Amino acid sequence: MTPIPTDGAQLLQLARWIGMPEPLRARHAPLFRREFSIAAHIRSARLAICGLGCHEAFINGQRVGDHVLDPAQTDYDIRTFFVMHDVTRLLRPGANTLGVMLGDGWFNQDLVWRRDMSYGTPRLIATLEVHLKDGSRFTLITDEDWRCARGPITSNNLYAGENYDARLEQIGWNENGFDTAKPRHASQWFASEIVPPPGGRLEEQTIPPMKTIEEIRPRTIHEPQPGYRVVDMGQNFSGWARIRVTAPAGTCIRLRFAEALFENGMVDTASTGVFATGVEQIDTYICKGGGPEETWEPRFTYHGFRYIEIVGWPGPLPANAVTGIVVHTALATAGAFTCPDERLNQLQRMALWTHRSNLHGFPEDCPARERCGWLGDAHLVCDYSFYTFSGAAFWEKYLGDIETTRHLNGGLPLMIAPGRRSGGAASPDWMVALILIPWSHYVFYGNRAILERHWDGMLAVMAHLESLSVDGLLPHGLGDWFDPGVSARPRYTPPVLTSTLLFGQCARIMVEAAALLGHQQEARRHARLADAIRAALHKTHYNRADHTFGSQTADAMALQLGFAPPGEEQAIADHLACDARDTHALHVTTGIMGIRYLFEALTRHGHGDVALALMHQDSYPSFGDLIRRGATTLWEYWGEAEVDARHGARSLNHPMFAGYGNWFFNTLAGIRPDPGHPGFKRFFLEPHPVPGLQWVNAHHDCPHGRIVSNWKNESGKFSWEVTVPQGTVALARLPWTGESLELAAGDHKIVRTAP
Repeated sequence: MTPIPTDGAQLLQLARWIGMPEPLRARHAPLFRREFSIAAHIRSARLAICGLGCHEAFINGQRVGDHVLDPAQTDYDIRTFFVMHDVTRLLRPGANTLGVMLGDGWFNQDLVWRRDMSYGTPRLIATLEVHLKDGSRFTLITDEDWRCARGPITSNNLYAGENYDARLEQIGWNENGFDTAKPRHASQWFASEIVPPPGGRLEEQTIPPMKTIEEIRPRTIHEPQPGYRVVDMGQNFSGWARIRVTAPAGTCIRLRFAEALFENGMVDTASTGVFATGVEQIDTYICKGGGPEETWEPRFTYHGFRYIEIVGWPGPLPANAVTGIVVHTALATAGAFTCPDERLNQLQRMALWTHRSNLHGFPEDCPARERCGWLGDAHLVCDYSFYTFSGAAFWEKYLGDIETTRHLNGGLPLMIAPGRRSGGAASPDWMVALILIPWSHYVFYGNRAILERHWDGMLAVMAHLESLSVDGLLPHGLGDWFDPGVSARPRYTPPVLTSTLLFGQCARIMVEAAALLGHQQEARRHARLADAIRAALHKTHYNRADHTFGSQTADAMALQLGFAPPGEEQAIADHLACDARDTHALHVTTGIMGIRYLFEALTRHGHGDVALALMHQDSYPSFGDLIRRGATTLWEYWGEAEVDARHGARSLNHPMFAGYGNWFFNTLAGIRPDPGHPGFKRFFLEPHPVPGLQWVNAHHDCPHGRIVSNWKNESGKFSWEVTVPQGTVALARLPWTGESLELAAGDHKIVRTAP
């Protein structure tokens, strides 16, 4: 008797990979169908499916699930995700039909960057297992008995968009009774062919899927030139547009997506990567006509945009004819921050919109141009991600992506994970992601297995960094990317400083991780290394007379990472405040690394007024300057026109600057995990009121429940409402006096006199 498969991978061992014969596909998104009969009443049914690059499945004409762009991208020659669905309610006794549509996705992305980024043409493997009430079992697998045809999607590419010809729709193709042998169908439907597997192991997709998250209505519609309608959605985001139209057959409607406008009101697609990718984000829809209103949205692409140029629309364009569809990985929200200062609220919204716009199965750098999982961008934003989203599985998946690049690169991570990108081997300050992210994950979620799983990779990274170091310093790295100036490369902070500070941080993490995992010799060795790095930094880069490491970024990182000389912390913070306030007239000189720590360092050392003033600065370089210029998400740079002129316009939706968002949670609200008691089993509550800010309301949903930190500082009274989840304890420290309290689970209200 054949054993009953217990998991999806075992189910799929029964099936074959199938595809549509080339060149019959001719770049269309292929359709696959299989009709079958179930002889008895159904107890339960599950579908294990992997359609590459991405798929939509239907049973008896109904969508299977609400996922989009499944499965998430991986290095397909190492591992490929399949998806499990409970399909019990979609099946019925008697005749049934399973239909699948395939898109190119990342698997067959052969249009942008290099053609060798493709792993092959679209292919499908699936097993449907049905348990019947009479005790028997029915199984359907993909094999050569499936029929396939070209679908109405005539081409699709994640960068370039989707083209859909509704005149090519075959009504009922995924339902019972659709006879592919009838004369009007026979010339369009073919036998599927058995194709090679992608090469990697099949793993069940355990991260939350991508979904359509919300809908956005247009803010304005204008016509800058005859026939060119421009829709302003009012928000830069990732996703696509849904249209509703009534038009004659053959009417071609083109939607072109952009983040910016020219002065004449036409869309400017430069920032979405046209100079780098050679393509624009364009969807086209050809109407079938002859009936009621047609509604359409793409399936196998997504865009980063705020503006849509629409050409070919018949007659007036009503506002309700276009809807923005927000699409990203459906992570549950895990945190919120509000205060009476609208600039801070706006900057929190910008960081949040930017981050969520770049969650598509991995943490992207931008949703329009590169769409790459750069390791440096990821480690700088991961803590903010943990504060705002329930991202344990998402970031575990990304760590797995980094590990697969190690496999492809002889043991060391590549610059970008996952996928066949051209970034090459990771620079030291990007490579440290394989140490920083597992540690942050462990601290926030308390899962020691993360450290165990990635320990070998962490050791490999540290060994490589040590081999590159010279007398305790790490001279290599991209550095504080995009600090103010014409070049992306740092102007204010030498990469040796940022790389060495990160090197030292990693050495200290390795001490803690090694001790946790029982590697005492490694713990001692890395403790000696951390001491040597610290001594080298102080000897070569610390100006004791001026109390500085030489830049805002270096001083902020040294303070927050614990590499300030003992007793010099306040003096360094005072110099940092003076540099920002006086030397640079309340402007930042930081790039993506310094901005992660600047506001925390200032505020925790008594200079919250300077931090707040920097947030309110409206002239270049500042966040306020970006807002003044219309930003609703964070840009890749500080907005220098010279950068645009030299490199082409940069991305206007780039989360690598979003690390400042930690400040709202871990400093203003004061919610911080305790690495000694990970997963918030014990945690710190230490708010830092700043002059001019009357109150803060914040919460974070940790593994044990909701932590709340709401404070008011008004009329000489500090009032603080705190919620400590069951099974945890909070170590609270009050502002100004430093009074310490241990708070048990429950709700607490603390009132003190404020200075």
